[in-house]
Amino acid sequence: MSYIVFIIFGIISIFLQIFFIREFIPLFHGSEFVLGVVLGHWLLSAAVANFLFQYFKRAKDFFRKSINSSIILIIFIILSFIFIRSINVFSSTDITVGISLKSLFCYSFIAVFPISFILNLLLNFLKQSFSNVLYRKKIKRYVCEAIGFVIGGTVFSFFLSDILTTSLLLIVIMLICFNLVYLCESIIVKCFYVVLFAVSFYLVCYHGFDIEKRVILNNYSENNIIDISYYKNIQNILTEKNGEYFLYKNGNCEFALPSPDIFDEEDFAHLPILHHINPKNLLLIGGIKYLPSIIKYDLGKIDFIEEDKSILEITKQYINKFNKVFEDKRINVYDNDARLLLKKNKENYDVILIGTDIPLNTSINKLYTYEFFNIVKDKLTEDGFLALSLPGSMVYSPTLMFELNASVYFALKKVFPYIQIIPGRTNIMVASLSKMPFRLHIKKRLKKVEKDTVALSKYYVDERMDTQKTKWLNFQIKKHDNEDIINTDLNQKAMLLSTMYWQSGFSPFLMKFLKIVIEYSYFIIFVAIILFFAKGIKYSVTAFVSGASAMWLQFICFWGFQIYVGQIYQWFGLLTAVFMTGLVIGSLYSKHFQNYVALNKTFFSSEILYLLWILAFIVVIEYKMLNVYSLYALSFGVGAITGLEFAQLIKIFGIIKEGKNNVRIFFADALGGAFASYVGGAFVIPVWGIEKALIFILFLKFLIFTWWQYDKKRGL
Repeated sequence: MSYIVFIIFGIISIFLQIFFIREFIPLFHGSEFVLGVVLGHWLLSAAVANFLFQYFKRAKDFFRKSINSSIILIIFIILSFIFIRSINVFSSTDITVGISLKSLFCYSFIAVFPISFILNLLLNFLKQSFSNVLYRKKIKRYVCEAIGFVIGGTVFSFFLSDILTTSLLLIVIMLICFNLVYLCESIIVKCFYVVLFAVSFYLVCYHGFDIEKRVILNNYSENNIIDISYYKNIQNILTEKNGEYFLYKNGNCEFALPSPDIFDEEDFAHLPILHHINPKNLLLIGGIKYLPSIIKYDLGKIDFIEEDKSILEITKQYINKFNKVFEDKRINVYDNDARLLLKKNKENYDVILIGTDIPLNTSINKLYTYEFFNIVKDKLTEDGFLALSLPGSMVYSPTLMFELNASVYFALKKVFPYIQIIPGRTNIMVASLSKMPFRLHIKKRLKKVEKDTVALSKYYVDERMDTQKTKWLNFQIKKHDNEDIINTDLNQKAMLLSTMYWQSGFSPFLMKFLKIVIEYSYFIIFVAIILFFAKGIKYSVTAFVSGASAMWLQFICFWGFQIYVGQIYQWFGLLTAVFMTGLVIGSLYSKHFQNYVALNKTFFSSEILYLLWILAFIVVIEYKMLNVYSLYALSFGVGAITGLEFAQLIKIFGIIKEGKNNVRIFFADALGGAFASYVGGAFVIPVWGIEKALIFILFLKFLIFTWWQYDKKRGL
C-alpha cells in the first residue's frame, strides 16, 4: 500500500502545479512567462526541501511528521488560494489590467514556495517512514511519484480541464485525506478524515460554483460576477458594474458593453472592409466585439473563429446584443485553431480580420507571424485584404511601441507587396497582394453604412488617414528595419515587445533595465564556461546541467506546442505525463539492464545520446516538422534520456563516494531545473527564440560531455 501513497502524492503534485499556473495565468493576461516563473518557484522549493531534509534525518517518528505535514499542507493550500484571490484587497493592484512582472514574481513565490516546500519535505518524511518496505519491495519513491504525475496529468488534460478551480483544490484535499486515512492509526482520527473527504466531495458536487464565485469576488470587488467558467483550462469571467458588462478571457477584456472603445471598434470593423470594392466573403479571427458592426455590410458569408466555446455560450446567454447577432444566418462559427482551419479550408476570402488583442502571449502572437501571414496569403482572393491592429499614439509614442509595430510590419512586408498603416490610438495595418484604394474611394463606400455608425464620417476618415500622420508613422517604423526584429514563430519578437510595452505602464524603469539585460543576455554563455571549470564538484555540476537540460528542452516543447498545436494550458498535464513516462522508463532501464557495463562508459554513451537528441530537436525545427506527434515524441525522448542519465549518475556517485549521501545530487538536479525554468522558460526562449535557445543548451551539454569523454577510458 505504501507505493500507492507516493502515487497519490504524485497526482497531488501535478494538480497543484496546474492550479498555480491556472491562477496566475489570468493575472498576467495569458502569458506563457507564467509557466517559467511558477515551475521555477516549484523546483527551487523542491531543491531547498531536499537539501534541508538531511538536517531532519536524525529526528525520530517520521510517521508522525508525515501526518502533521499533510495537515499543514491542507491548511497552506487553502491559505494560498485565498491569498491569490485576494491580491486586489491587500494591494493597489487592479486585476482587470493585470499585474507587473515584479508583482507576478513576488506573489507567485509567496503562494508557491511554501506548498512545494511542505510537499517535498513530506515526501522525504514518508520515504524514511517506509524505507524498510521500499527497500524490501525494491520500490523507488521517485518512480511512484512519476507514475502519479503520469496519471494526474493525463486525467486532468482529458477529463478535468473544464472544472472550476475550487473543485480542483477540493479534489486535492480529498486525495490528501485518502492518504491520511491510510497513514493514521487511530480509528477516531481516521473517521475525521473520512468525514472531511465526504464534505469535500459534497462541496465539489453541489457548491463548487458558489464557492468559486464568492472567492473570486475579492479580486473584482467593485463588480458583480455574473458568470465564471473554464474551457480547456482557460478562465472566462463575465462581470457587471453600473449596467456595464465586461467579459475577461484569461485576464484579457474581450469586450465591454456599452463599449468605452467604440471608436476604435468601429474603425477596425469598418475601415478594412471599405478597402474592398465589393466584399462577399469575410473571415474574422477572434474579436467577437466586431461582429455587430460587420453584419451591417452586404456580405454573403461571414466566418467567425473563436476557439473558446465558453465565450460564445456566455454572450448568447447574457448579452442580448450578441444573441441577435448569432441569429444572422450568414455567420458560421468555428471553434478550431485558426491555423489548422485555414490550412484545411478551401474557402478564399475578400477580407480577413485578426480581431484579437495585442500579442501578449504565444496563443495570440502566432496570428501575427511571418509564417501565419504566408498561410493567409493563399486564402485571400486576388484583390483581398488582411487587416490587424496594434497599439498606437499620436501624442506620446515610446520606442517600444514603434518596435512592436515594426516587428509585425516587416513580417507582413516579407509576404505582401502592399501595406497601408492607418495611424491613431490604435494603428490599423492593411495588407494586400493588390494595390490599395485611394482615400476618396473609401469615403464613397462609407456612405452606404455611415448612418449606422457612431462616429464615422468622411471628415473622420480624412483625419484618421491623414497623409502627414501616415508618413510620420512609416518613417518611425522603418527606422527599426532589421532582420532580427521580424516576428516569426520561432522568434516571437511581437510577443516579447507587447509584454514589455504593456509592462512599461507599471514600471518604465524596470523595462529600461530589462532592455539592457536583453541586449547583453548573451553573457549567459559565461555561466556554461564557469561550470566547465568547476570540475572539483563534477557530480553536482553534471546533475545541475542534467536537470537544466531536461527542463529547458521540456519548455521548448511547451512553447512549440502552444505555437503549432495550441491550448498548452489544457495539454500541459499530458505533456508532463509523457515526459515523466520517459523518465520512468529510462530510470528502470538503467537500473535493470545496465548492470554489467562500466558505468563511466554507459554514462558517456548517455551523454552522446543526449547531444544527438538535442540535434534531433534542431533538425525537426529546421525542417518544419513540429506538430503534436513530434512534440510528444521529443518530450518522451527527453524524459527517457534524462532518467537513464540521472540513474547512472547516482550509481557512479554512490560507488566513487563510497555510499556518501547523494542529497546534493538531487539538490543540484532540482536547482538546474529551477535555473532552466527562470532563465530558459521565462527569459531566454522568448528573448532569443527557440533555435538559439537550443544551441545554448547543446553548448552546455557539450562542455559536460568533454569531461566524461576523458573519464570513460578509466571505467570503474
